[in-house]
Amino acid sequence: WDGTVASHPVEGQTQVEATRQRLEEELGVTPDQYDNLDVTDRFEYKRYYMDEGVEYEVCSVLQATLTDTSLDPDPAEVAGLMWVPYDRLYENPRWYRQLRLC
Repeated sequence: WDGTVASHPVEGQTQVEATRQRLEEELGVTPDQYDNLDVTDRFEYKRYYMDEGVEYEVCSVLQATLTDTSLDPDPAEVAGLMWVPYDRLYENPRWYRQLRLC
């Protein structure tokens, strides 16, 4: 299981703008369905691949509050969905360990 969307902003596009675009493309979530889309964290990711090079990214974490949770995911992007209340996930990580969340 992976994060909700990977925004991949293009030149001149803000992280928030790219995330809005990807939320709609990947999950069918439009801006009128959420409030407060904000960058909450950033981190660096570096992975070396034998004989292929390196993947090196500065990744942002954004958070929004959905006011309408209806989704229309693109099947080419999304193979499954699962809603888990944050408190339940935080307090019981062993219940979800087998899902290999990231």
